[in-house]
Amino acid sequence: MTVARAARRLLGERRATMAVEFALVALPLFLVSFGAIDLGLILWTRTALESVAADAARCGAIQAAACTGSNTISSFVRTEAANWVLGAVVTSTTNPLTVNVNGSVNTASCPAITVGTYETVEIVTSYLASGWLPPPFGNYKVDVCASFAS
Repeated sequence: MTVARAARRLLGERRATMAVEFALVALPLFLVSFGAIDLGLILWTRTALESVAADAARCGAIQAAACTGSNTISSFVRTEAANWVLGAVVTSTTNPLTVNVNGSVNTASCPAITVGTYETVEIVTSYLASGWLPPPFGNYKVDVCASFAS
């Protein structure tokens, strides 16, 4: 059998084309799918922490029993956040959940909040994605603020 004949025979073979096409399409398909899932988890985490910050600011402003001072508000935030976001975000030792109340709020990241006349809560953490997302989202910083008139 000559080389030209063998090449013609190999090029004419169609039995494994579906497997080859799947192999070419599968990697990008899975990368996009898992990236979309990670991006959804980032958005969920941010939205949940915004809600927790708003609840904590209101709790502190109305002087509820669970929120009588900075330490109890911080505890309230951690308890509430544990119910809403992934446990690794709340209990992480490498990217801890930081809670700032009133005077310790970073006004550069919360410019619209007037500290003093409002009960202000800021939650800062990092969402460490599972590695499917490119660098801007791979270690995404979540910084949310909320205030409630006291």
